[in-house]
Amino acid sequence: MTNPADISALRCWIVSESKAGTIAQCRGVAEKLGITTETRLVQRPDPAKSGLARRLNRRWTHIRNVHLNRIRPPWPDLAISCGRQAEPAVMAATRRSRGSIFTVHLQIPTVGFDGFDLCFVGRHDWRPEFDGRDDVLPMVGAPHRVDAALVTGHRAAAEQRFGALPGRRAAVMIGGPNPGYGYSPARIDTIAAQLRRLQAEGWSLLVTTSRRSDPAMLSRLQQALAGDHGFIWDRTGENPYFQYLAIADAVLVTVDSITMTCEAASTGKPVFSIPLDEKPGPYLEKFHRFHRDMQETLGLTRPFTGAIEPYAYAPLDEAGRIAGIIRARIAADRQRRGS
Repeated sequence: MTNPADISALRCWIVSESKAGTIAQCRGVAEKLGITTETRLVQRPDPAKSGLARRLNRRWTHIRNVHLNRIRPPWPDLAISCGRQAEPAVMAATRRSRGSIFTVHLQIPTVGFDGFDLCFVGRHDWRPEFDGRDDVLPMVGAPHRVDAALVTGHRAAAEQRFGALPGRRAAVMIGGPNPGYGYSPARIDTIAAQLRRLQAEGWSLLVTTSRRSDPAMLSRLQQALAGDHGFIWDRTGENPYFQYLAIADAVLVTVDSITMTCEAASTGKPVFSIPLDEKPGPYLEKFHRFHRDMQETLGLTRPFTGAIEPYAYAPLDEAGRIAGIIRARIAADRQRRGS
């Protein structure tokens, strides 16, 4: 029998919705495993374009049929999935492969946990009924691709592009409105004023906005932060996001983004959460649980009140931790099957 802990020859499918965030979660874990991967992106067709509007009431059946046409052998040894639309595709592959695929899902699955060999659920989404299950495990926030090696790999380009900026450097990561948070004009003005004060204290700011960001936010920051103490990506050309993380002395992230907060916390640099307008409800409560975990329980981040103070912590590496668990479970599964 070959060494069951050696998974280097395994083939892996990443099965995800066509969203950068869900793809990044799967890729982050797969890259930590160090195995060959193929990506299968799944997306429900637009009924207005496909003429299938009247079939939407049978949503899961419709999606499953579409995925059955796309999911074909040769089957992988491992499938790592994220996103609701990915679930029927994994279920189809599992049935057609007669259960030969070890399946991992990075989210609470709508089809139930029994459809997967292993599921990882964010601590902010954890429920008491998950306690005691060995196939459902908690994770901090969301896994991703950022780690020390990736950041180091962007250091030279960052120095070449931004090394002349004076003083200390702070990366500022701006998200966008969601069901829990909003960006009122007054809130945008408050953020801009706080960032101007940081510049007056000698900080150079490296600002980027996300796909969710309101264009008004970018415009306001461009007006407020003009000068030689920073750089604002105008969303043209390549996103310097990783270069920012490589050269920054501290990172500021708006509270609406779990992924960007977790990515920043993987650098070991001080991470501060920029507050936003709150919209009461279950969605906001989930984010409150996440930030309490990051700030109070784990000591990884701190709230941003206008000042940046140094502090130390052990960098977060959830993708690596999750990959280690997957590796051990696959080895145990191989031993049980005698292969």
